[in-house]
Amino acid sequence: MCTIDDLRNAIINGITKSDAEKFMVECDFKDLARVANELTRKITGDTATVVNNVVINYSNICVAQCPICAFYRPRGHPEAYVRTPEEITKGVLEAKARFGVTELHINGGFNPDLGIEYFEEVFRSVKRAAPDVIIKGPTAAEIDFYARVWRMSTREVLERFKAAGLDVLSGGGAEILNEEVRRVITPYKFNAETWLRIQEEAHRVGLMSNATMLYGHIEKPNHIVEHVFAIKEVQERTHGILLFIPIKFVPWNTKLYRDGLVKGPAPAEYDVKVIAISRLILGDTIRRIGAYWVSTGKRLASTLLMAGANDLVGTMINEQVLRQAGSKESVTLGELAHIAREAGLRLFLRDTFHRIITEVGSA
Repeated sequence: MCTIDDLRNAIINGITKSDAEKFMVECDFKDLARVANELTRKITGDTATVVNNVVINYSNICVAQCPICAFYRPRGHPEAYVRTPEEITKGVLEAKARFGVTELHINGGFNPDLGIEYFEEVFRSVKRAAPDVIIKGPTAAEIDFYARVWRMSTREVLERFKAAGLDVLSGGGAEILNEEVRRVITPYKFNAETWLRIQEEAHRVGLMSNATMLYGHIEKPNHIVEHVFAIKEVQERTHGILLFIPIKFVPWNTKLYRDGLVKGPAPAEYDVKVIAISRLILGDTIRRIGAYWVSTGKRLASTLLMAGANDLVGTMINEQVLRQAGSKESVTLGELAHIAREAGLRLFLRDTFHRIITEVGSA
């Protein structure tokens, strides 16, 4: 059994991996949420934050073809695309003019036909046209893939991307940092150790990053705990992680779902446990934890803001990866403020580096 006092004492004494695994399995999700919320309020008070951003995928061509992904298209597919630097820049300028975005979130598939000069021109083009827009992108997974294609070190790729205008490394590609799980859900991607190494490498060349965790597929509670502790250890060494984002797996249209390895989305109680245990493990090591409304839905996102989360990640204008998997969520800043208010929080617009811009009024 597990009590509120057990949870509070673990925070005081320092939560261990065995504690966290026990709490995930034995604790009532409401108790976990309550204690995680208490801790979060001590860290950031009655505030939640969000960045106003546009998501542009440079290409959906990907040779990895992961069973968890519904976004990718193989070479030669009628729906495959590569966006030109001019198209990407135009999309940023339109989003800035219409919505006031301050961040470009740019990712794509593993497209071996793209050279490093393509990415450098994308970053330079965006910076020339919109120098005040912060560029956040590619993931550590993309950095690893392209470094191998281009026969370069990952550090050299990071340094050249930074010199061309990249500001922050995206947190994707982590999935679950356990090889047993990764062999099933991302069999052709790099290993967990490489993701962690590239995160640290980015921090050491002057690029801060986000970090993610994909949950709600075939993982077990011990895998969640292993993942969050690995993220915490990186942060304790480098202090370079801005935001931790647990992402709920949206199974529809994925091979994992078609093969019967996942029957449907994880129940809401599990979402609460994942967010809460993440907060109990991380404490204030990473101050902001995301309630990713795109994957959870808006109603559940509000609940997660009372369970250890305190950031709504982004407005995510034009997000396509989870929409291809079956998510139908879209949102306005006013709606996000309402989500925060339902959790008893005030929503503040921030930039990518978590500098506060202004408070957001409810719709």
